[in-house]
Amino acid sequence: MLRMLRTKFYIILSVLMSVLPLSGASQPVSSYDAVNPFIGTGNEGNCYPGAQAPFGMISISPNNPFDKKEDVASRPGYKYSRTEINGFGMTHFSGVGCHAMQDLQFLPVTGSLDRTPVGDRFAYRSKFSHEHETAKPGYYAVSLPDYQVDTKFTAMPHSAIGEFAFKSADDAHCVFMPTNSANGIGAGELHIETSSMTVTGWVSTGGFCWRDPHDRPYRVYFVAKFNARFSDYGTWKGREKFPRQSNVAGDDIAAFVSFGNRKDRPVKMKMAISYVSIDNARQNLNAEISCWDFDGVHSTVQDEWTDYLSRMTVEGGTEAERKTFYTAVYHNLLHPNIYNDVNGAYMGFDDKVHQVEPGRKQYANFSLWDTYRTSSFLQALLAPKESSDMIQSLLHDAEQGGAYPNWSMNNVEYGVMNGYSTFPFIAAMYAMGARDFDLQASKDMMKKVSTSYLKCKGYQGWVCLDDYMRYGYVPVDKHGHGASMTLEYCIDDFSIAQICKAAGDSSAYSYYMDRAQNFENIFDKETRLFRPRKQDGSFLSPFTETGTDGYNEGNAIQYFWSVPHNMDAVISLAGGRKFVEDRLDAFTSKINRGWAPDQPYYWLGNEPCFGSAFVYNYLGKPWKSQLLVRKVLSSFNDTPDGLPGDDDAGAMSALYVFSAIGLYPCIPGIGGFTVTGPLFDRVQIKTGKGKVLVITAQNAPTVNPYIQSVRFNKKDVTSTWIPWHQLENGGVLDFVMGNMPDRHWGTGSNAAPPSFY
Repeated sequence: MLRMLRTKFYIILSVLMSVLPLSGASQPVSSYDAVNPFIGTGNEGNCYPGAQAPFGMISISPNNPFDKKEDVASRPGYKYSRTEINGFGMTHFSGVGCHAMQDLQFLPVTGSLDRTPVGDRFAYRSKFSHEHETAKPGYYAVSLPDYQVDTKFTAMPHSAIGEFAFKSADDAHCVFMPTNSANGIGAGELHIETSSMTVTGWVSTGGFCWRDPHDRPYRVYFVAKFNARFSDYGTWKGREKFPRQSNVAGDDIAAFVSFGNRKDRPVKMKMAISYVSIDNARQNLNAEISCWDFDGVHSTVQDEWTDYLSRMTVEGGTEAERKTFYTAVYHNLLHPNIYNDVNGAYMGFDDKVHQVEPGRKQYANFSLWDTYRTSSFLQALLAPKESSDMIQSLLHDAEQGGAYPNWSMNNVEYGVMNGYSTFPFIAAMYAMGARDFDLQASKDMMKKVSTSYLKCKGYQGWVCLDDYMRYGYVPVDKHGHGASMTLEYCIDDFSIAQICKAAGDSSAYSYYMDRAQNFENIFDKETRLFRPRKQDGSFLSPFTETGTDGYNEGNAIQYFWSVPHNMDAVISLAGGRKFVEDRLDAFTSKINRGWAPDQPYYWLGNEPCFGSAFVYNYLGKPWKSQLLVRKVLSSFNDTPDGLPGDDDAGAMSALYVFSAIGLYPCIPGIGGFTVTGPLFDRVQIKTGKGKVLVITAQNAPTVNPYIQSVRFNKKDVTSTWIPWHQLENGGVLDFVMGNMPDRHWGTGSNAAPPSFY
């Protein structure tokens, strides 16, 4: 009997130990909970922490007041170091280096409304503390002590819901102040519908880097519905207040609705936007948030985020490294944004309303010069269906606007960067398996806009195309970024060639592959650098490797590595492996963060240098890339200052993701990875084919950066290049890492990544 009781006791104890956490034992954190949206909201990054669904049209995020539009806080709307919030915007653009969106700003307040908010970012604002602020994917909450109100928001793709808990007996209000967006407004309307407790309206704004809302404007419409009746309402026109007035129009407008004493009686606000009409915004709201169930909406978007974030998971590493990793993945699921309404309507590049094909979504907001290098590969890997729709969306833009956009926001082309980066973006996504789009039409449009100069909605296009085709380079005396533009165009040509090859157009493939070698035309044998060249054939003088004349956001030594499709030719032109290795040693002896276009070192803070960390794999010295990549990873962390430069719609974050899993997509338009070794013990990737790729790494921690051996499905891998077609059907890629370099692995005659002639 005693033995039986003792046996039962141990059984019960065993069960309890299996289900209860041990004291002091850390429990694994889910991919959703590991995301920290405050990463990149500090000195660098330009990220925002607000509530948004994956690729969502609407993003409810706080904005800080700022004095000048040159203020860095005006770019994302929010900086972690700031101490005040002056409103919540309904649209944002993550990581960009210019002032964007923050449209349709509103703020719950209490007390008197004795100041006009029109053009005054300081009229209504509250201090806030990070101790009373929370951000998770699809969720944001903050307390505004100056108004004694707690706020929280969660979002669906086109709509959002907020809750305002007023703790004061003072009159409660919600103020709408659209003039306080990133660049102000050129026109707009606000309408108060008292019977339905709703505010609607629209604004016209734009400007981006030019800060002028009349420059290339777009319109955004909104509807905001409350669950509490209005005790008062009114508008402002300029500095004059009009109580009980329901409508106002112009470029100097604001409005308010009041609820009386709402102490301990929260007010809820449902909102939605559209780029087509107020009626469509109303349809978006009714379709996505039909009731007032905040927690239900939050649960739905949390599930959606969990689904996306679980497509690439990691084990091992430190908690900080896992948070940095999952947040980097999260940043690549914010943009581009769904642009069509729930009824399929969207505003085209011809300023006409179009209908997206059934089963598809139209996307907008393409930071292509930034994202073609990294984000395009990662998004196609994680979301091939959405990526296919993005490619089809760009084709729609070209058909409606006359040419492909190069850097667009909503249905407007801003073209702020050199090159024509639409092509490598599309080719990269195709190479990674995003293939549900009109390949032939895309190829034909690429050929059209790359052989005759056409503008997109009156701007950009293939700038200096005639000169590029005539000289084989862009003369610096015709365009100030002639050297970097030529290098970018070579990448663009190579990418067009890959699409032509996929579409069976062999003659076009050969033509563009020839053009892709035009980088040779600006190589200077004296300096052994790509040097700006004039129409008469002479090179720009005076000239130094750190001079920025002829280069967009960089210099000659930083752009030297910008021929990812034919690195063998670069090595040969420069005099061989030893010379290039010595140059790379000096170049990577220092890693620069922030803004450093005039420095002779590896500039982690900007895209043109991303791929240079992996060039040692071409030089037969892969262990040097393995160590360097670990140094690059250590430049990221899980704090607000955790990004080393502008995130640029996820581009910087995607560099971290690929570096951390030890596979980097170094060649735009080619499906495959150069290998440097994982940071984590285990990586699991769900491929677009429904298969699972597992990457394991024995001895993975940072102190062991060097590859000792690699096996795929139990077969030895000795190359520093693995084609995607070998991995996309799943399998197990096993690494053994160590703290000393293996100077034999990956050094064979055929071990380097490919070059294309």
